[in-house]
Amino acid sequence: MKFWDREKELADLKRYLQTEPNAILFVYGPKSSGKSTLLAKVAEDMGESYRFYWYDLRGKVISNYGDVLEVFFKERGWSKRFLEGLSKVLKFNVHVFELDVEELEKVLKKEYDAFEVMERELVGEAKRGRVPVIVFDEIQKLRDVYINGQRLLVSELFNFFVRITKVLHLAHVLVMTSDTFFIEEVYSSSALKNTSRYYLVDYFDDETALRILLDEGLPEEEARYVISRIGGVPWMMEEVVESEDPRATVEELYRDHRARLREFLGRVFEEGGKELQEKVKEVLKKMLEGEVVEIEGEDRKVVKKLVEAELLFYDPLEGSVRFQTKLDEKAARDLLT
Repeated sequence: MKFWDREKELADLKRYLQTEPNAILFVYGPKSSGKSTLLAKVAEDMGESYRFYWYDLRGKVISNYGDVLEVFFKERGWSKRFLEGLSKVLKFNVHVFELDVEELEKVLKKEYDAFEVMERELVGEAKRGRVPVIVFDEIQKLRDVYINGQRLLVSELFNFFVRITKVLHLAHVLVMTSDTFFIEEVYSSSALKNTSRYYLVDYFDDETALRILLDEGLPEEEARYVISRIGGVPWMMEEVVESEDPRATVEELYRDHRARLREFLGRVFEEGGKELQEKVKEVLKKMLEGEVVEIEGEDRKVVKKLVEAELLFYDPLEGSVRFQTKLDEKAARDLLT
């Protein structure tokens, strides 16, 4: 995804990393709002005095604690060529926690405490004058993983994050997620009060999106049409810019969104019957009519389902909910009214 006009967000996050580690930072926002692209640019700009441990959990199959350990730890020197290649793609140095063969075996057998091993390396980096930064992308994939079938890994992991940030001021921890209900789950189940901060990376507003499209060479009439239909969703804007026919691309995107909503309503019917489908439609109609949707009331279960399906976006700090994109709103209006 192209890096477009995120100067304020870029400055905010760079300034944050230049302060003493003192909290977990949740970087949240709608799906494909540019969170990963933004943080990759931040990492690129921070230079060699920062050591980034970057864990992208998208596409990873994680069903148990052993899978997680294999994500966190690798045998020392396991693939220098791979890391160098990944660094070139991301344009900053990427690192993992590396262990000698014997140490790795003990961690995998749970004879060594994984968090103690991680902390030991972070202390070493700090002594060498580098600021460690741990980044987790789409961390909600760890939601249901247990340690020894008992304690939730997520709770243990966030307790560790609190220790290395709030207690030891040893490393920055940045947690990216588009699953904003997950943030509430973690907050309620872990000791995160006064230990977390939140930063929203949203879609571009219409004015900024219009300026970007004009800078990319679209005629003003075409650019205004595009923004009126898709708004400032970065990946959609990129699709339009790279297409030969912007209007046709917008209409194709809309058809995809309408089909996705129709498929979702069918799936809801299969899962919960007519009653659940009608509840979903009722919430969507409330949204279309500007009525208040009760996040903490009877609508919550349905809203959560719509958020997980990426049809709605929930901001836990504001307690507000909206359609994920203009195309989702239009699809709902066309199918339900």
